[in-house]
Amino acid sequence: MNCNLLKFSSGFKFHKSLIIVLGKSSFSYSAVSLKNKCGSKGPPWRVMFFGNDDFSVKSLQMLTSKMRTQTIISKVDVVTTSTGNGVNVKNYAKQEKLDIFNWPVNTTLLDGKYDIGVVVSFGRLIPERIIKCFPQGMINVHASLLPRWRGAAPIIYTILNGDLTSGVTIMKIHPRRFDVGEIVRQHSCSVGKDETADELKKKLSDMGGHLLIDSFKELTRNLKYAVPQSEHGITYAPKVDKTLSIIDWNVMDSNLVYNKYRALCGLWPLTTTWHGTPVKLLKVCNYQMSNAKTQLQPGDLVYDKQRKKLFVICGGKGGCVSIEKLKIPRHKTMSGKDFFNGFVYNKPISERKFDNTQ
Repeated sequence: MNCNLLKFSSGFKFHKSLIIVLGKSSFSYSAVSLKNKCGSKGPPWRVMFFGNDDFSVKSLQMLTSKMRTQTIISKVDVVTTSTGNGVNVKNYAKQEKLDIFNWPVNTTLLDGKYDIGVVVSFGRLIPERIIKCFPQGMINVHASLLPRWRGAAPIIYTILNGDLTSGVTIMKIHPRRFDVGEIVRQHSCSVGKDETADELKKKLSDMGGHLLIDSFKELTRNLKYAVPQSEHGITYAPKVDKTLSIIDWNVMDSNLVYNKYRALCGLWPLTTTWHGTPVKLLKVCNYQMSNAKTQLQPGDLVYDKQRKKLFVICGGKGGCVSIEKLKIPRHKTMSGKDFFNGFVYNKPISERKFDNTQ
């Protein structure tokens, strides 16, 4: 059918003849499906979604929900590298019976079939040839208030640095560089002083999904008026590895140790050593010590009998943290109190300390 025939400005006579040709049931399927057969220019929009982990899933869920109602989204397919069990994009897409494509994707699968690409926690640079396949380009849901925390681990660095504010940015995707595109939408939120990276991740995932849908409501206009990122306040959040979990008691103050715990507790426990034996600190709290002894040194372990807490003296700007739960090889997980009674108490006071080198 010629797409030019689908202009509804011809009046009642056109509608009547269309009903005769197509039949009542075909006409009631709406102009949406007819429009899609001829190539959508939206809305509703045809979306190719690029994502992997649980952070991505919330955005995919919301896009899929809108697709089911054929309101602002008419089609959602998925490109992913995720594998394994648990909450990830591939498992959700299978559950919802969405079409799934492996990365890297061939441009012949994209040309003329989609209006826009959406990238959420995908972890791959998108080549220019892929971006050009989408008439509306590609947009990304990023878990920070750009330009702060460009990179792979914005949530971890937000917590690690003790930020009190975070948020989500919807931005345009540029080739060859991560997180530099124009800002389409941005929304902020507060970060609690005891909030963990896992808790913030869930909050920003939900926020990102809602902000993404909000961006689609006036997509053409929102893309047109996207603003360049500021040249000021740029910080970077590169990938992290397990070495970040190591504590140097000499240089790290109590806030840094506690922030490191909040940032990494969903990935790795903080690590230190006790007389050469590796120790995993499974739960750590910031601790206000009363009647501080000035002769204490970084790494020193002190048991507060009144509060029944084991705490560690920190370096840098000082302070201390309490050890709530820990694990050492060949022993069950234990409380700080049990560790003190079983391992620390029998040592001379001068040897009651975690090592400062590993």
